[in-house]
Amino acid sequence: MESTLTSELRDRSRANEELLRTYQVVLDPGEEFIEKLGAFAVDESLQLASFTAIGGFEHFSLGFYDLETGEFDTIPFKDDQVEVLSLMGEITRNQDGSSMVHGHVVVGRRDGTTRGGHLLRGVVRPVLIVTVQEMSHHRGIDIDHHLHPGAKGSS
Repeated sequence: MESTLTSELRDRSRANEELLRTYQVVLDPGEEFIEKLGAFAVDESLQLASFTAIGGFEHFSLGFYDLETGEFDTIPFKDDQVEVLSLMGEITRNQDGSSMVHGHVVVGRRDGTTRGGHLLRGVVRPVLIVTVQEMSHHRGIDIDHHLHPGAKGSS
């Protein structure tokens, strides 16, 4: 008898085989990450993709999801220049055809400390190198259900 874990791993393997196009997107100084990656996704007709990135930001804001309000609280701090140590997330398509870029980031500060959270805004400096991997379908994870387990319509 096959274990649930074995079955789940096989499903993940099949999902990985279904990755379609892979892109290397290089953003230049002054470009805003979420805006540019969203426009790229629309231009390339991406319905669903994952991404990773490294590089730097000169202006950015991070957020933390508040389960009570259902909104992102801005994480206050002032740094003009940070290194993007890790940025990963997902691009999905909205009903109106626009793209939604959802990313989490860890940034390194000049003193060697780090900050992390949901990326609300990031202006590139000096460069941001993004790898985008198209996927053929979503694994059916209902994120809203996990964030709001008692909400009507979530299963």
